[in-house]
Parts: sequence; structure tokens; C-alpha cells
Amino acid sequence: MRGIEGIIPEIILLAGGLGSRWKVFPVVTLFTYGIFLTQLRGEVTPLLTLSSNAIQFLWIIVCTTSIIWILHPPRGGAAWSLLVQVSAYGLLLRSSHLAFTWGLMEAGALAGYFFVSAIGKKPESQSVVVRYLGWSITASAFLILGLALRLTEGNGLSYPCLQGNTLSNMLMGVGWAIKVAFIPWHTWLIGIYRALPLPWASWYAIVPKGALLLNLLSFLPSEGQGCEMGLFYFLASVSLLAGYALAWQSENPLEMLFWGTLAQTGYMALAATPGAQANGWAFWSVYGIATLLSFLYVEQPWRGKIGDAIGFLLISNLAGLPPVMGFWVKLGLLWSGFTYFSGLIQIFLVASAILATIAGFALYGRVLWWIWQKAPNQPIPVSYKALYLSGSLGLLIGGFWGIGWA
Repeated sequence: MRGIEGIIPEIILLAGGLGSRWKVFPVVTLFTYGIFLTQLRGEVTPLLTLSSNAIQFLWIIVCTTSIIWILHPPRGGAAWSLLVQVSAYGLLLRSSHLAFTWGLMEAGALAGYFFVSAIGKKPESQSVVVRYLGWSITASAFLILGLALRLTEGNGLSYPCLQGNTLSNMLMGVGWAIKVAFIPWHTWLIGIYRALPLPWASWYAIVPKGALLLNLLSFLPSEGQGCEMGLFYFLASVSLLAGYALAWQSENPLEMLFWGTLAQTGYMALAATPGAQANGWAFWSVYGIATLLSFLYVEQPWRGKIGDAIGFLLISNLAGLPPVMGFWVKLGLLWSGFTYFSGLIQIFLVASAILATIAGFALYGRVLWWIWQKAPNQPIPVSYKALYLSGSLGLLIGGFWGIGWA
């Protein structure tokens, strides 16, 4: 299917803004979008390719966006801006051309400026948007320079990346690193977390970063020799370790989770090499579900024996404790580090990931201790209990499936 037919799912999705005053209409539109995309396979247009991995994460986007929409529905311009972002990131997961990828990054970012301005806490949201805009422009400059160098070298912009000189790859790596808020370019994303209502802050921890990182995995070949990514690996390792170090300094459990998301992003470097990409897709999908549920749980904890046990299961996915799914997908990334890397890069990445995982055990244990010792035992809506229960059981059952698979 080629031409305008390739973006029919996005046209359907944007139509959901017409009924944004009702919770149900946009949610139905989101699921219609997901069902439509599920029917598509292979190359949709010369710029788009839809893989089974992309479909998997597209459904994560659909489900998380729908849940948050029901809990905290945006109105008017904020609803339109959000749907434009979902459309841009959905296309980004399918993009197979660097120029198109760059355009989609900017479309998602521009819609994000309007969304943060419309739904963020005033006056903080205004300064956050300015910072968001500044770093986005900086990242775009690096990406455009990298693309231009590839063209002057005679290398194409179509996926996968089979060659390219070190400088062009470094420039694009820095651009991607800024876009996904690797440390030290993290301030704009931390600002968004603090400016937005918590459910939408968790959305920004899952969807935009996930779409950009997973698109980067698609940019790499599935086997053989890929592009030089040394600087990207270094920046990811810095985020892994520094993210948890900064999280430990915080006294607020939600702030700890905010900083922890920066560290979790760094793990994706272990999948950014030919042959390892599937483990990256699996990790981010599980991480996305666990992050949303953990953010909601820390804000509105379900206390009592059952509630505390559910909270333990949810936070365990972020820490990577067995037997939940979070353990198996993080183990898959470490296995990728030992299997697909070699030399100093392997030592550096794997050592950073192991140290970060140990730090994560301590950090998320501290979050649980705070909930169990200090969180008030207040009633929460039944809908939240159902969400926590179904999510934790799904992640636990998936973990036992992982035991069988292993």
C-alpha cells in the first residue's frame, strides 16, 4: 500500500480530536488506529516500514495513552496537540528514511510545545517550553549536520545504516542523545515531568523517548557491521550511572522515579548494535507499562497486605528483580552486551549496566520503604485498584512465561 493510504491510520487518529470533550470518543479512535495498523504488514510507502516490533510498541502507546486520557482527559487544543504527537511518534516507529525521521521528530516536538503550554502548571510550563524548544533546536542542528555529511559522502539516507564516517555518526548520535534527554541534556525533560500532571509526565517518560530510541534501533542493520556508535554508548553509560546517583539525592519518591527514568533510558545502548535490537524493543515495552503503573502507584498507593504486595511487584519491574518480566528483559539486554559487543566497549557498557542495576536495587528499595513507612493509608478509587492488580498480574505472569522460555 503506497501514497496517501499509508497515513490513513494517522488521519483516523487525528479525527479523534473532534470528540475530545468526551472521554470515550478519543479512546475508541486510539484503538481503531491500533487495529488498523495491525492489519498492515511490510512496506507501506517508500518511507515507511511496519514491523511486528513496531506494532507491539504501537499498542503500548495506544493503551498507555488511553488509560491516561481516561484518568486526566485533555481538552481543546491540548487534545489535538496530543493526538498529533501520537501520530508523529507512530509514524516515527515506521520511518525508514533519515530525512523523514527528522521531520517526524520535529512534528512531535512542536506538538509537544503546545501540549505542555496548554496542560502544564503555570507559570512553570512557560519556562519549560522555552527550554524544551532550545534543546530541540540544538538537537536538530546536530542531526541536520550529520545528514548533510552523509549526503556529501555519497551515502544514502535510507535505512539501515550500513556505512558513514565517524563524524557524521557522532553528530547524529549527539542529536539523538539530546532528543531522548541523556545526561547532561536532561534538564528540559525533568522540567516537563515537574510541570505536567503526573499521568502525562509518565507519558513523556514512555512514548516520545521510546519512539526515538526504537527508531534508532531500526536505523541499524539486523546483522553484520553497523555504524560507529562510540559516543552514543558513552553518553548512554553516563546517563545510566548519573541518573541513579542523582535519584539517590532526592527525598521525594516521585522525584526518584523521575531521575530513574533517565537511567533506564541508558540501558538501551546495549541493544543499539546489529542483532540485539529485539531485546531493546522488548525492554522498552515492558518498561513502558511498569513506568506508568509505578508512577500512578507512588502518587496514589494502595496500602494493606494486598496493595503492598502489588506495589512490590510493580516496583520490582523497574528494579529488574525476578521473576517479573522486568527481570527477563533487563537480563536480555545484559546478554546482548556479552554477545554482540567486544573489547573496551563491551567492558564499559556491561560494567556500567551491572553497576546501574545494583544501584537500581537500592533506589527502588528506598522507594518501597518510603511507601510502606510514610505513605498515608488512604482510600483510592476502585478503578486504580483494578489497574494496579491487572498490571501487576500481567507482568508477573509474563515473568513466569519468561522462566519457561529460558
